[in-house]
Amino acid sequence: MKILIVTSIMIALTLGVGSRTVSADADYDTALKSSPEALTLTGIFQTGTGTVSGASNVATVVTLDAKGNVVPEGSATADKSLVKITDAQKQVGSEWSTAGNKFDINKDNLTTMWMYFGNAGGNSGDGMAFVLQNDARGTAAISGAGQSLGVWGVDNGGRESEIANSAIKNSWALEFDTHRNGDKGTGSGFDDLNSINDNHLASAYPNQAGAYERHLSGFNWYNKLGHNGIINTAKLSNGKWWHVTLDYKSSGLMTYTIGDKDPSTGAALAGQTNSFNIDKNKFASANGQLTWGFTGATGDKYENNLVMFEKISSLVSADAIQKVTDVTQNNADVTNNGTVVSGDELNFQSTLTYKDGKQDWQKIEALLQVPNDVTLDKEATIKYADGTIQKFDTTKVTNKVISVVLSKSLSKTNNTATISMNGTANTVTSDTKVASPASAFNGKNAMITSNAAAFTIKASQQRFTITGLVNQTINVGQAAKVAASINTDTILESNVVSVTTKLNGTQLSDELIILNKLDPYPYPETIPANKLKLGDNTYTIRVDDGYGDSKTVQSTITVKDLGKIDLTTVNDLNFGTIPIPQSTTTYNPVSAMNVELEASLPGSWNLSVEGSDVVGTDKSILKGALIYKDSVNAAETVVNSNSLTILNGQSSASKVTKTWAKDTGILLKVKPSEVKTQNYKATINWTLSHTPTE
Repeated sequence: MKILIVTSIMIALTLGVGSRTVSADADYDTALKSSPEALTLTGIFQTGTGTVSGASNVATVVTLDAKGNVVPEGSATADKSLVKITDAQKQVGSEWSTAGNKFDINKDNLTTMWMYFGNAGGNSGDGMAFVLQNDARGTAAISGAGQSLGVWGVDNGGRESEIANSAIKNSWALEFDTHRNGDKGTGSGFDDLNSINDNHLASAYPNQAGAYERHLSGFNWYNKLGHNGIINTAKLSNGKWWHVTLDYKSSGLMTYTIGDKDPSTGAALAGQTNSFNIDKNKFASANGQLTWGFTGATGDKYENNLVMFEKISSLVSADAIQKVTDVTQNNADVTNNGTVVSGDELNFQSTLTYKDGKQDWQKIEALLQVPNDVTLDKEATIKYADGTIQKFDTTKVTNKVISVVLSKSLSKTNNTATISMNGTANTVTSDTKVASPASAFNGKNAMITSNAAAFTIKASQQRFTITGLVNQTINVGQAAKVAASINTDTILESNVVSVTTKLNGTQLSDELIILNKLDPYPYPETIPANKLKLGDNTYTIRVDDGYGDSKTVQSTITVKDLGKIDLTTVNDLNFGTIPIPQSTTTYNPVSAMNVELEASLPGSWNLSVEGSDVVGTDKSILKGALIYKDSVNAAETVVNSNSLTILNGQSSASKVTKTWAKDTGILLKVKPSEVKTQNYKATINWTLSHTPTE
């Protein structure tokens, strides 16, 4: 027979394996390391299959971790993606939307992105083009290299219709041109216009003959490209990421802006803006669904042409609204230049709303800006539309930003997440303007920014003081006793003030008292143990005089767990293989019974055992076979379903170990008339209990 008690400990070790592709292109490495926050693009884009003069398409999607290191697509550390269009001489590249990520010209669409054009300065070439198309070739649609940027027609000196026929069909394109092609020669005269800079944005219909204008220079015919909605820019190839916003309305109006966000700080900038009214009939699309993406091409000059997407509204349409209310002033909305008083309790609420989209809004990281001159409560919450509540710690701040990852995606069925942080307006000596800046909410397929808020804290006259409130540490199960004194230096017109106390943001009391200028007013309060949580508790007392002046003081009540109770070790009990005895015989286990426990929680402890029947493989039972003896000469006790105390004592910081001597502890008593030649087993339950000190 074998009786086995096993205590096991599992240690889980996770090994992280990362990879990084090392590039000889220093500019490319710089672009990766300085890359801004952006979406991951798994399943959103696909590399075009079109080729030019036998050259393969070099475009690709590159996945990065948060530090800008290249990692495999789908990696656990994947944080963002970039689309690389071209990076060397005489290349062509295109990256197109997948079937599930079409552009619907009958719906509004807001797309924001970051674009990088290398650091070649005046030696750059040739740029990129944003393209909407309904070419029958789909993702194989491509035109030519150099000035054609993979989308415009290829200029061979022919007539306008011939040039247009070589472009991507049924399309509209917005070029980001980094090289002026103004040589008045075949294949190099698209930019022979006085109205454009060397670097510029402009749009047209690539396969419409009206987009080209044929000219003769000497003995050579060449075509100019019609440039609509021009934005003349500084050198785009300056080693910096450029922010671009494409705001499309269902009417066909496309407004495009470049340079509208600082790449280092993310702060909004004015940028440069123009627009083009797109004729939707040019696409010959019955359902309004278009393939969209980027093309690019280079000639003898080149640069790194990279794109990172910040928002693609066709994937996720969402918004984020920040609201600030003064809880003390009956939840008055102070978001837009409202007024609060020092000590007022404030609520900062950001509501994320999923409106529509082809995907759920996934893996959202909230980057919450900390307002100035406000002390936030430690605990804050996120409440989802489905009723789930997620808690987070506002004290974990880096560069005045609280980062918290939402535990749930937002979708049509769970469409809102309300982030709520409470805080107290600080005491100020003069009226103080408070900024609660816009916060960012970065998901893997959408990045949204909230509105900013601003309000003023009115300076208090400080006609009274609160003293005596101190931090304290108590034991689990104890009530906390706090004591404050309230005093005034000035006899008020009405010396009745209100006193409000809270514990962890929940109100405890609210009463009116009468202050006497000569004597401090004692304000003691006892907080029951059942209202206190383990760890730090925040207790606040606030006094209001009814004239717009208030004072708030807080202290910390720390509740400690004084110890632990844990049965850490119980050895195996194995009685080995034994012969059927001639008479009733008691056997010791192969190894002496041994336990180790910790009982440092104040009070007394008790270790007991219960045992099952000893059962053979044929289901026969050895009655009363398990016995316990505390000492060699002690009477034996049958170990059965009745709880049997085998050790007890008072709590101590030291571990308790016990090894039973021979012929003591749990033994096996075998009667020859009952035992058979077979295996037997039983179960022993060990219980370590604790009785706290009165």
